[in-house]
Amino acid sequence: MLLILKKIDNRIIFLFIPLVLSSFTHLWNVSQFPSFHPDEGVYIKRALHILAGLGLQDPSSRFDHSQDSTSAYDHPYFGPLFLAGVFKILGYPQILNTTPNAASIETLSSVPRIIMGVLAILDTLLVYKISERRYNSKVALFASVLFAVMPLGWFTRRVVLDSIMLPFLLTSILLILEIRSNRKYVQTLSVLSGICLGLAIFTKIPCFTLIPLIVFLIYQNIDRKTFPSVDRLKILTIWLLPVILIPIIWPLYAFLTGELNEWIDGIFWQSLGRQNKGKSLFDIAGNAWASDPVLLVVGAAGVIYLTIRREYFPIFWIIPYITFLFFVGWVTHFHLILLIPILCISVAKMIYDLPAIIRIKKNIPISTIIISGISLFGLISSAILISTDLSYVQFAATAYISNALVPTNGSFINKNHTNINLTYTNDDDDSNQITVISSPIFSWVYKYVFNHDYTFSHVRDTQPIKTEKLILLVDSTYKHVIGGGEGENATQLKRLMNIYNNTEIVALFKDDTSNYNKKYYPFTGIESANIGSRTEEIRANY
Repeated sequence: MLLILKKIDNRIIFLFIPLVLSSFTHLWNVSQFPSFHPDEGVYIKRALHILAGLGLQDPSSRFDHSQDSTSAYDHPYFGPLFLAGVFKILGYPQILNTTPNAASIETLSSVPRIIMGVLAILDTLLVYKISERRYNSKVALFASVLFAVMPLGWFTRRVVLDSIMLPFLLTSILLILEIRSNRKYVQTLSVLSGICLGLAIFTKIPCFTLIPLIVFLIYQNIDRKTFPSVDRLKILTIWLLPVILIPIIWPLYAFLTGELNEWIDGIFWQSLGRQNKGKSLFDIAGNAWASDPVLLVVGAAGVIYLTIRREYFPIFWIIPYITFLFFVGWVTHFHLILLIPILCISVAKMIYDLPAIIRIKKNIPISTIIISGISLFGLISSAILISTDLSYVQFAATAYISNALVPTNGSFINKNHTNINLTYTNDDDDSNQITVISSPIFSWVYKYVFNHDYTFSHVRDTQPIKTEKLILLVDSTYKHVIGGGEGENATQLKRLMNIYNNTEIVALFKDDTSNYNKKYYPFTGIESANIGSRTEEIRANY
């Protein structure tokens, strides 16, 4: 009895450690690090569009990418649906009673980031359980601690589809691994696994590249010796049905709304039309190297080690996805989120096996010492990174514009720009007769939080300008679009330049680079974390 209680206590401790660490690294300072990426604004906007009862498909989505394709179909619906569902449960954004000042807008923006943090904690738990089922509880502890603390984990902080997709993918894998210890529920676990992977693909299509991994696990876990009466082909079919049927909702919706051709155009552009239009897989690998060289090196070593040992779990996870990214030819840093768990698991298993490899006595805890050293390094590096404020420029600019739109006496609160007078007194008519042209990072704040009618969803938005007064936000998104050349709408570029030339600077907010030095680790990889911030210039024609 005492031995059983001791084992239970050890398991609780083993699970408690990574979850506490993950809570810190994924929930501390969520609003200030990293800066807000344009894609985060896109997905929050789409969720609020659904929450407002305007339908699954937001027509303005056609402006969320370069205009090589004008299709509004780029990703399936489950990501925005998931966010909309959580927002509905929380009463967000109405419950916050947001006011047009930087502190209030920072609080508003932190809620979606907190949701991502909770998902990352769930990911940590799932990494633990997958490792425990595949190997043992000590490997599970090692893997989950690494997942919790290594600097590459900050990628999951952003409100992007990859962060939403990951827990569904991990759950799908875990359910298949549970079959061995739950033989009576083979069909049930298979169906649930298929549903989870179907939802993951319905969040983001590239997740289909993990199908070979789970097929491999099905055949490996349901062997004929252990399950003599189970038809593996039948189980595979049962699993595969929801994997196929759930994502089909997306093209079916397009067909029923008469937009199937637009859907096809969007799919082809997403998969084949963006080569050499942005960063390649090798570019992003370089960014990841700058962010977390330790995890990449030991992770690669772990994958190679397991492959040599004929453990093909990591290979089936990594190779199909990497191959897909390579041929698509357009990659960004958060596309690597899907690979972080398997790198941590591979490292954990390799280091756990290290005493046997180098023939050290079992009473010397060499594995624990090495994992503790790597984890301490990762925790310190992550703590330094996530304590950096990279978003204050964005909050300042958003608050400034919001003050011009809200029909009340608004006082602007900004810790870094106290020398600028940003107090407005507007009545209902005047404040609503201003067109706001900004990036999608915070255009959702003006439209869905402050209910401002004349808000462009994106600087690419080609809708007519219906007011005399106009505010233009010149940030990294604006500069990216203006410099887009052949990939952008030439008429819209001319209009943006004309607006720029006929407006004057009313406020300028700059990133304080003295907060960090990119020459020294862990700030060497901060470029990916600081996308969308740096300098924000507000221009107006009145």
